[in-house]
Amino acid sequence: MNEFRFRLVDEGVSARLSGIEASFLRDAIELLEGVGTSEDDPGAARLNPPVYLGDHEADAEWRRLAGGELRTSRRADRSAFELVLDAIDEAGAEGTEMAEAVISDLEAAAILRVLNEVRLVLAARWGVDTPEDFDDLRPEADDVLAFLGWLVTDLADVLGEALDAR
Repeated sequence: MNEFRFRLVDEGVSARLSGIEASFLRDAIELLEGVGTSEDDPGAARLNPPVYLGDHEADAEWRRLAGGELRTSRRADRSAFELVLDAIDEAGAEGTEMAEAVISDLEAAAILRVLNEVRLVLAARWGVDTPEDFDDLRPEADDVLAFLGWLVTDLADVLGEALDAR
């Protein structure tokens, strides 16, 4: 995984993915759309931790006031991510063939948030609560989380460069 998937360009951020990677990430967005409630889905619980520890009433009030906005923001991020994946597809990404799309810094930030959501949901559903829990993962699950982590790190580095350069 030494090839870049994201890099800073004059027009924004270059996103470079294979068709297989784009397909996987599209499925990951669907996974997020299927997240249940905190009571029945460890992924939902991980995405929605308490804002006020030990104060259920304050936490419930925060969720009442800000929860809808958070859900709307997450949907907007996922929509932006889908548009980027569409652009990658249109650029010719099929199978292992790579394709590139130039996106804005704001779209790149949306992708970063979505990638982090996917990592959180999958890790929670696979029982990862501590670093030691990675030792118990199936190799395929470890590979998925490593791939997502690599993308997050690569994109976070690029967005950090953008802050310095722009």
